[in-house]
Amino acid sequence: MPSIAWIGLGSIGEAICKNLAQHAPLEEPVMVWNRTVEKAERLAATSDKMEAAKSLADAVSRADIICLCLADDAAVSSVVDEAAQLSVSGKLFVDLSTVHPDTDQTQADKLQSIGATFIACPIFGGVALAIERQITLVLAGPSDALARFEPFTKDVICKDTIKLADQPLREAGMLKLVGNFVRFSAIEVLCEASVLSEKIGLPKETLAKFVGAMISGPSAGQLAMLHSGAYSDLTTNIAPISMALKENSYLNDLAERNGVKLRALDTVTAHAERVNEMRGSDAKLLAIYGSIREENGLPFENN
Repeated sequence: MPSIAWIGLGSIGEAICKNLAQHAPLEEPVMVWNRTVEKAERLAATSDKMEAAKSLADAVSRADIICLCLADDAAVSSVVDEAAQLSVSGKLFVDLSTVHPDTDQTQADKLQSIGATFIACPIFGGVALAIERQITLVLAGPSDALARFEPFTKDVICKDTIKLADQPLREAGMLKLVGNFVRFSAIEVLCEASVLSEKIGLPKETLAKFVGAMISGPSAGQLAMLHSGAYSDLTTNIAPISMALKENSYLNDLAERNGVKLRALDTVTAHAERVNEMRGSDAKLLAIYGSIREENGLPFENN
């Protein structure tokens, strides 16, 4: 079996890495590395199936497959640039970060020129789903590269995969942004519907019955979090507002470059920007509910 290095231990990266170490058919420990060294050392100390790498170079040099789960485009580019200074011929890089669709192709071109392979692997689902191995991965790149990583995906770190074999890498990033635009817009509508119901006197329990009966997916749980007040709790495993703003900016860039006007995106972004300004970047995406409440004469908190 190939050896694996995991680079980047944010909340979702750590959750996925733990599952990889626990459930993957590996013969060697997963090497873990993070810019904050103590984070990797603390994680590795929890299992004999993980080992803290001494450096990024140590992790890349000793691994056959290098998984990246980093905060932004600059972090991905920095790691790839550093890795490209090493002997990486024959190695596979798997990027699970959420980046601009053009970024992964740029990194792939760098690595391909020195004999390595790169696939894009954005994630659908947050930390709570990652912990339970219920996320969905989008895999784009050469079919033989996808086949190398496939044994470590379904039932190991994810529920399912969407394979875009031999498709342009940027297609995975575009799907991630468009898919999250659909999800974010659905949350916006759910928040507005909840505020409308409160203002016109429709009991929240009645709205919850409709959502539970008629709308599949996470909407019922999200509505419960709105009604319970959990949307303003910074400790919940809900996507942060900073993530939404980052992804919305990428999508807006693609839309503008292609002459597309996204009115729903404008609305979601306006509410997210207000939450970011008033509550900070650690506020959760569902906190746009509070912004919509205030916009309609209600207090931010619903309790």
